[in-house]
Amino acid sequence: MPSPAAFSIYAFGLTAFLAGLVGLIAPTSQAATAHLPGPFSPLCIPTARGNALAVIGMGIYYTLAAYQENEMFFALTVPMRLLTTTVFWAQGWKGPAVWEGGGAVVTLGHLHWGGGLG
Repeated sequence: MPSPAAFSIYAFGLTAFLAGLVGLIAPTSQAATAHLPGPFSPLCIPTARGNALAVIGMGIYYTLAAYQENEMFFALTVPMRLLTTTVFWAQGWKGPAVWEGGGAVVTLGHLHWGGGLG
C-alpha cells in the first residue's frame, strides 16, 4: 500500500500521463485549452505535441518515484509545483494552476504530518 504522499504523487503522475496522451492524440484541443494562437492552425501542432511528450515523460517519472516511495523526490517537487502554479495562474490557466498548487500542498502536508523526511 503506498504512503499518502506517494498516493498524491501517483495521482499527479497518472493524470499528467493521461493529459499527455490526449495531447498526442488531439493536439489541436490541447492547443485550444492552452490558448495557443489559432487552435486549428498547423503551426501550433508541433508545440502541442512537444508539450504532450514532456508531460508523458513527467507522468512516468512521477509514477516511478511514487512506486519507489522516493520521499526526497516528493519534497523536491513541492517548490517547483508551486512555481508552476504561479506561472500557470499568470498565464490564465486557472484549472491546471489549482491542480498543481493543490497537489503540491497535499504532498507537502502528507510529508509533514505523515512523518516523511524527518
